[in-house]
Amino acid sequence: MRIDIATLFPDMCDSVLHESIIGRAITNGHIEIYSHNIRDFTKNKHRRVDDTPYGGGTGMVMQAQPIYDCIMDIAAKHEKKPRIIYMSPQGQTLTQEKVKELAEEDGLILLCGHYEGVDQRVLDELECEELSVGDYVLTGGELPALIVADAVARLQKGVLPNEDAYSIESHFNGLLEYPQYTMPREWRGREVPVELTLGNHEVIAEWQRKAALRVTAEKRPDMHEEYMDRLVQEFWDGFIEEKELDEDTYYAQMFRLGRNEGESNRLLKRVLRGKKRATTCLYTDDILPEKGEYCIITDWDGVPRCVTRVTRVQVISFNEITLQQALKEGEDTTLEAWQETHRAVYINNAEQLGIEFSENTKIVYEEFRVEYKR
Repeated sequence: MRIDIATLFPDMCDSVLHESIIGRAITNGHIEIYSHNIRDFTKNKHRRVDDTPYGGGTGMVMQAQPIYDCIMDIAAKHEKKPRIIYMSPQGQTLTQEKVKELAEEDGLILLCGHYEGVDQRVLDELECEELSVGDYVLTGGELPALIVADAVARLQKGVLPNEDAYSIESHFNGLLEYPQYTMPREWRGREVPVELTLGNHEVIAEWQRKAALRVTAEKRPDMHEEYMDRLVQEFWDGFIEEKELDEDTYYAQMFRLGRNEGESNRLLKRVLRGKKRATTCLYTDDILPEKGEYCIITDWDGVPRCVTRVTRVQVISFNEITLQQALKEGEDTTLEAWQETHRAVYINNAEQLGIEFSENTKIVYEEFRVEYKR
C-alpha cells in the first residue's frame, strides 16, 4: 500500500512517520509513505500558496492551483487511481471501521489544509472525501493525517507481528480492550488478576472476554449497547437458520439467572447440561409466559448462551410446589430445603413490590427445554 501526504510541512510528517513501528515498516518495505510539499507546486515567485478570502473574513485560504498540481503529480505515481482524502473537521468522523475500510485501498492521498482552509473549488474538482479525527479544530491537517496514516499502516501485512497484535485492541471488534498487566505480580498492594497467572489459556481467554465487555460497559456504554444488540441479533439469526424457522419468529424475553455472578454461572451451566428445566417467580399482574414461546438466557454479562422454549406454565401457591417440580429447577435438594431457600428470596422480592409474602402467595411455575445453545 502507498500513502502520500500533501502538506506545507513535510518535515513535520517525516519526523513522525520514520520512527518506531511505522518507520521500521517503511524501511522493511511493508508500506510506502511519502510527504510532499505543496509549496513546490506554486507558480508564485514568492512561493505563496494562500490569499485573502472572497467575501472578507480573518485568516488566509490556501489556493486551488498549487494543491491541484501537487495532487495530480502524486496521483501519477500511483498504479491505480488513489483515494483522495481532505483532513477536515467537517468530514466523517474517523472510526476503526473506517480505518479497516481505508486499509483495503491500494493507495491514499491525504491532503492537509492550513490557515482558514482551502479553496472549495479544488476539493470539488478532485472529488475529495472529507475525514475528521474528532469534533474539534486544529491549526492544520498534519496531525490528523498522521493519525490516519498510522492507523491504516498498522493494519498492513507485516507491519505488526501478527493479526492478534491489532485484532484484540480497542474498537477493532466493537469493544474496548481488556486491561493489561505486567511484572511485578503485586504492586502497592494491587495484584494481577489470578486468572492471568494460572497458565490456562481457556481461563485467560474467558477473563479477557468478560473484562472487555465490562470495561466497554463502564467507559463507553454507547459502544457496549451497539455491540450487545449486534451480538444478540447474530445469535438469534443463527438459531432461526439452524432450526429453519420463519424469519418473523421472535423471542418473548431475554434474561439472566441468579442474584450474583457466581449463582448465575452455576444455574446457567445446569440449564446447558439439561439439569435445570424449570424456573419459578412471584406471580404479579404481568403477562404470563405462554406455552411454546421462545426465550433467550444470557450469562451474567448479558451474552446470549441458549434459546429455551416454554413447555408448561402453572400458577400455584408457594406451598403447593412438589418435590418433583423443585428437582426440575435443577437443585439436588429436599423439598424443605427448596422452600427455605426460595422463601427467603420471595420475601425479599415481595417487599420490593410492596406486597406481603405468605405460604399461600401465588407463584409462577414454568418448565422449558433448551432448543439451541452457543
